Amino acid sequence: MLDETLESAYDQKSHLLTLEAMVFLENLQRHSQSIQQLIQEELNREDFFEQKILLPETKSIREANWEVKPVRKDLQDRRVIVKQSVIDIENGSSTINAGANLLIADFSDEAMSFDQRMRAAQNLKELIQQERVKENVYPTAFMIAVNNRKNEDNYSGIEIPDNLIDFGLYVFHNTTELLKLGSAPYVCLKGVSSYREASYWNNIFSFTEKEMNLFQGTIKATVTIDQNNMNQSEEILYELRDHCAGLHFESEGVESINDLTRFVISVGHKRKTHVIVEDKIMRNNDRDDEKIVNGEMFERGTREVIEGFDGKCFTDTNLIPMMKAIWNHYMPEPNQIWKMRHEYSAFDSLNHSKVI
Repeated sequence: MLDETLESAYDQKSHLLTLEAMVFLENLQRHSQSIQQLIQEELNREDFFEQKILLPETKSIREANWEVKPVRKDLQDRRVIVKQSVIDIENGSSTINAGANLLIADFSDEAMSFDQRMRAAQNLKELIQQERVKENVYPTAFMIAVNNRKNEDNYSGIEIPDNLIDFGLYVFHNTTELLKLGSAPYVCLKGVSSYREASYWNNIFSFTEKEMNLFQGTIKATVTIDQNNMNQSEEILYELRDHCAGLHFESEGVESINDLTRFVISVGHKRKTHVIVEDKIMRNNDRDDEKIVNGEMFERGTREVIEGFDGKCFTDTNLIPMMKAIWNHYMPEPNQIWKMRHEYSAFDSLNHSKVI
């Protein structure tokens, strides 16, 4: 397979798909084959997962005393996070200069062509190199967002799933520069439907660290939590506890902050990790009344920090000054993991779900 892959890579004239990089990707793909068995197991249990109950098989995990391992200094404070399509990442310097604590380069757009992905990955590499040269006192951390592993779309004749290529090329070409920045490879996982998938990614991270001679736990990942996997949020954290950088909770506005939202905060803080609120419905720049829009975003940001979130993720760089001011006012410390929200720790009573 490697010969065919290399030939396709050279046809695309990619500077990232070197012989060494492709050998690394092939090893990564070979190691990931066990995902097929994982997917089949989930398909066989589809009706069970759809019940959205707390799983009886993982009761001991929820009741045990364990914590997520701490993150590096550059991920302790994530009050302002900007997520940008990796296609536009060449404009990332403006986001960094505006004061974002974390920049997420989003690779999850399935419509991107092979050439677009390669150019975007190259632009991200150059941006990271530029930041190391600048030697900022408070550098912006970098993270990439990848698709769910079940996506079987392949790159232009390269028989490796796109998210493994995105992840593999990112860590292969940028880890050295990131370590020089006092950082490390960080990943945002969306579409993780169960703790079994979290276990798969934890295995991928451990394998990558071994291949690249990195310390165990160097790679860190956040996981997006929504209505589909909320009942397994604690189990997901457990499987990723060595590589976890917290939870991202998708919000549709102030009205979506309820007791289930607070349950997610309670789970993350109970296990000593960050819980970030991420706008699912982003700001509409076509609206005429800018004051109304800003007023809505101000209300949302204020409510979210008071509720106990440790940071906010959005796409509009124009919101950085406002969100920075809100979170600086209500959260003077790097995060508020200390806010435990014990009163919302019982998922069964909040969701009226049966716990076996």
